[in-house]
This record gives sequence, structure tokens and C-alpha cells, in this order.
Amino acid sequence: MNIGLIIHSQTGHTLSVAEKLQKKLAAAGHTVTLERLETEGEVRPGVKDVRFKSLPSVGNYDAVVFGSPVHGFALSLAMQAYLRQVPSLAGKRVACFVTQSLPFAWMGGNRALRQLKAACQAKGATVCGVGGVNWSRRSREGQIAEVVNRLSRCVPS
Repeated sequence: MNIGLIIHSQTGHTLSVAEKLQKKLAAAGHTVTLERLETEGEVRPGVKDVRFKSLPSVGNYDAVVFGSPVHGFALSLAMQAYLRQVPSLAGKRVACFVTQSLPFAWMGGNRALRQLKAACQAKGATVCGVGGVNWSRRSREGQIAEVVNRLSRCVPS
């Protein structure tokens, strides 16, 4: 299966989770391409016009994984803007994950996952799994392993 990992990461935390997922999926025999969302200029609260250096296409992928940090108790503005520009996810299996610096999922992580899942479903995707990592928790490594395992299982072999 051809899988795209489309990731927005500013600190490298979300990217590091995506890289672990990429290795696990590749070891299962999938072709996996990791693509980063790179913005032109700084994206901060209140910015309404997020521009990208390039827009990854989801067209060639059988399945897509979206990963994003939580910013201001919500999905990052960059990922929100990207998903608004994706023409369709119809017929795609999609998995989603977020990383957040605050210690509890109710401090933005749950909301960001709901936003990410809803945006994908609105574009016609079948969301097969979601997960979150609370970066400041001591249990972070276990959370990462659990998210990687859960999301890798939702993609058929």
C-alpha cells in the first residue's frame, strides 16, 4: 500500500513521531512517503492567510496519515489551512495524530483531534484511527509507541 504521511511540525516533536510511524509501516512492506508542510513566513494566532512553500498532493496515496501539533488548544493553523485546500479525501483511509506540550489531552489535544478528524471526514475520508502524545508527560515514550502501533494497525497490509 502507498501511504503518505503529511506532517506539520515546528519543534520536531510531531516529526519524530511521524518518523517512527514511517519506519513501522515500511517494515510492514508499505511504501511510505513523509511530506512536511512548510509555510512561507511565521504562522501565529490571528494569521488568516497561511501560505505554503508547496502543497503535498494526496492523490497518489492509498492511505494518508496527518500529524500536527496543538497550538492554542486547537489544531495548528497550518494544518487547518492545508486541509481546507485539499480538494478531496474520498476513498482514502486516513489516520490522524497530534502532539501537544501541555500534560493532559483535555488541554487542547482532544479538541485538536476532533478538528482534524472532522476536517478529514468533511473531505470524504474514512478515518481509521486517531491518537495523541502529551509531550511533557513522563509517559511520553509509551504514548508514542501506542500511537504508532494503533495507527499502523489501521492501515491494511
